Amino acid sequence: MTIPAIDLDGSTCRNDFILKLKLSIETGETVALLGPNGAGKTTLLRLIAGLENLVSGTLQIDGRVVDDGTRADTPNRRSIGWVPQNLMLFDHLTVRKNLTFSPQSDPKRTAELIELFHLENLLDLLSLKCSGGQAQRVAIARALAANPKILLLDEPSSALDVNSRNLIKSAIDTGTQMATLVVTHDPIEAATLAHRIVILEEGRIVQQGTPIEIRSQPKTVFAASLSGFNLIKAHAKGVLATTSDGTKLILSEPKNGSVNVVIPPSAIALHLTQPDGSPRNVWETTVKEIRPTFGRVRVTLNNPLSLAADITTDATRRLDIHPGKQIWVAIKATEVTAYHA
Repeated sequence: MTIPAIDLDGSTCRNDFILKLKLSIETGETVALLGPNGAGKTTLLRLIAGLENLVSGTLQIDGRVVDDGTRADTPNRRSIGWVPQNLMLFDHLTVRKNLTFSPQSDPKRTAELIELFHLENLLDLLSLKCSGGQAQRVAIARALAANPKILLLDEPSSALDVNSRNLIKSAIDTGTQMATLVVTHDPIEAATLAHRIVILEEGRIVQQGTPIEIRSQPKTVFAASLSGFNLIKAHAKGVLATTSDGTKLILSEPKNGSVNVVIPPSAIALHLTQPDGSPRNVWETTVKEIRPTFGRVRVTLNNPLSLAADITTDATRRLDIHPGKQIWVAIKATEVTAYHA
């Protein structure tokens, strides 16, 4: 039985916010942490790094208890590579001195990272003079230079171009004896970097699994939004699912009991009048909001269900879509997928 690189089972408090969860990460595993603002993502990173302390439970790193709610090891005793959103470079030092600042920095590893992140021409430059993308690359390289057991990244690619983002995965892949926890708002980055995705909401883990598992069976509205899907909680009896407010949906396959109903925005058709024909789910609603998205228009709809529909710009003009407009919704039953909650 292997010992996890990170094994957390406990809680901490910040003002009125409580973070309480159980999480293990194996050596060599990369986990992406996603969640809405205020979910506790950065608090979790700070807890593992030793900048916050548990109020109950335990945190183990490589099988050693570093925080038991009464006593906690300082950050320098945890073998942590930490890249916060503000990067925390030493502005008065050159890039070279930033990279070698830690007494544990490994010259061979540092040289590899300088080449990997294309920092050769920046070494004698004060970090204050670096661009946002350059500073981000320096901060990640510095965190890796000491060969940490744990790498913590908070929005690591926010200032990076596409090519530089690819370097992050290359750097993580070279640290095979390291566990990595990445906070990101980008589901594509999460799916690209991570073996496992953990979704945090209101200080609790609400779902975790592979990127494919999260996409195919989201458990919360936020999880569904990562893939651009609509998620509706309902109770199914056969092919009929009923929401808590009594709205009924015809499903593609029969189910029984509590279900999560998933509807792709592209499956929702909008009409000026009540449509005839094959669609089985039809109702009148009101347009709440419209905004362009990747060559189409995302239309947010109000009651009886809050849904997002994707339509073409031509359809937007033809239907005269605008906030407050009454519109008919039609969704084929074959497009309405449900799975047990």
